[in-house]
Amino acid sequence: MARPKVEDTSSAGQDSFLDVVTNIVGILIILVMIVGGRVQQIGLQVAPQSAARIEELQHEVGQLDMELATAEGEIGALANQARTLEMATAMASDARLQLATAVAAAKVEVEQRKLELDGARVRAAESSARRRALEVEIEKCTLELDGLAHLPATTKEVLAYPTPIGRTVTGDEIHFRLDGGRIAYIPLTELFEMAKAQTQRKGGQIASLHNRVEAVGPVQGFSLDYVIEARLDQARGQVLIRSREWVVRPMAGLAGETTEDALRPGSRFSRVLANVTPETTVTLWCYPDSFETFRGIRAELHRRGLPTAGRPMPEGAPIGGSTEGSKSVVQ
Repeated sequence: MARPKVEDTSSAGQDSFLDVVTNIVGILIILVMIVGGRVQQIGLQVAPQSAARIEELQHEVGQLDMELATAEGEIGALANQARTLEMATAMASDARLQLATAVAAAKVEVEQRKLELDGARVRAAESSARRRALEVEIEKCTLELDGLAHLPATTKEVLAYPTPIGRTVTGDEIHFRLDGGRIAYIPLTELFEMAKAQTQRKGGQIASLHNRVEAVGPVQGFSLDYVIEARLDQARGQVLIRSREWVVRPMAGLAGETTEDALRPGSRFSRVLANVTPETTVTLWCYPDSFETFRGIRAELHRRGLPTAGRPMPEGAPIGGSTEGSKSVVQ
């Protein structure tokens, strides 16, 4: 049996593939041509619009360049102005500092001038017050002078005291206390006699009484405190007894007499001085509040011709004496 004839399929397949490729290429060419035409058409349609936009943009760029140049110029001018302003500020700061210094110096000068002016005003016020006081005093003296010029002539007694040459009292002496503007007689002689008699009565007790404080009185408002001192005199073989220290104390309520009462006839002061001779010294123990009384009593003693000794006393100090003390000095 004859075999059937086998067709060559490989060549047929190759032709089909080539046809397909050819068709595809043709289609691609056609598409390329279509696209190219359209692109050309689009390019022809868009190109005029792009050129106008470019020109517009270039124009805007030119304007921006001009504005940029203008802005750069303005920035330079502003920088110059800023530098000028900075320099002016620095100069103004220096000027302000100088002005503040000048103002402070002016304030100090003003305060100094004000103080000087106040001092001048105070001095002027004081001078004015002194001037007014002097004017018043001058007017007062003028009035007194006019009054004295019209007074009748009178004679006034002036007391002349002896030249104050002091001498120590060695003879008899009587004592008065001037205190509170009053005078009181101190019976010092009578108190010493009582102390002497009291010591003699104790006799053999002298050794036990040595350096002891004894007291006598009161007599006429005063008492006497004294310290006994016993001393052996080997040459004579005797024991000497004396008062080493003594203090006179006024009794409570002792007043005394005023100057006016003391100078009246019959007063206690006058009775004490009745039998006193010029050989007896009158000692006045005077406290600070009684110097006026001292002057009045001294004038009376001078009128009587009696020597006077003054003993100024501190306030509150007791009247007393001792073997080491000083004696009264009469002038």
